[in-house]
Amino acid sequence: MMLLICLNKKTFKMKQLTYLLLLFFVLSCKTPKYTYFFDTGKYLDFSKGTWILNRSKSNSEIFDAELYTTARKHFKEILGDSLLEINDLRMNRLIPPKIAFDLSKEEMMALRESTDSDYLINVKGNIIGDGAGTISVPSNDPSYYASNEASVSILIYDLNNGVLISSSQVNGKVVDQGSHFDNRNRVPSISTSSHTAMLVGARKLIEKYKKNSINKRGS
Repeated sequence: MMLLICLNKKTFKMKQLTYLLLLFFVLSCKTPKYTYFFDTGKYLDFSKGTWILNRSKSNSEIFDAELYTTARKHFKEILGDSLLEINDLRMNRLIPPKIAFDLSKEEMMALRESTDSDYLINVKGNIIGDGAGTISVPSNDPSYYASNEASVSILIYDLNNGVLISSSQVNGKVVDQGSHFDNRNRVPSISTSSHTAMLVGARKLIEKYKKNSINKRGS
């Protein structure tokens, strides 16, 4: 009986410790603030035509491939089977090995002829800075400033008419800044990396397209 009571007490203490650790990590995590910009094409009709997802571009050495995977997954939720991957089209069509992020009208019309598709989606990620690192300790130096920052840009082209129909960007930023006050409880905090901010930003920006779409597939 005494052994059972001791075991129950140990189990309870372990649960308390686990809860406190989880609470610490939640309270001490610094997550990015995301801001969104639509230069044009905030509201699009995704219900018609075929849409090509070009290979994404980024300067991230960690999540470059994951950026494309993220874009494909979330645009697929909007477009379904109408979303085509550029590498799949290259298997039986003569398409340039690389397609620029910014396209001229002549390049768009040429892609229309070679792909027999209606729209092209370009996604580009940019790691702006990773100065705050992953773990930081509060500083009492008011001049101290560091940040983890990334952005994602999306351009969508109408290949039939040779025009840009949507230009958007999301910027994600975590700031680590010194305080004017004496901070004796210097508890370390965990900051989201700029590479992760890039992926999350891409997902959030594509979700904006989904939310703002004029018509949805099957509607």
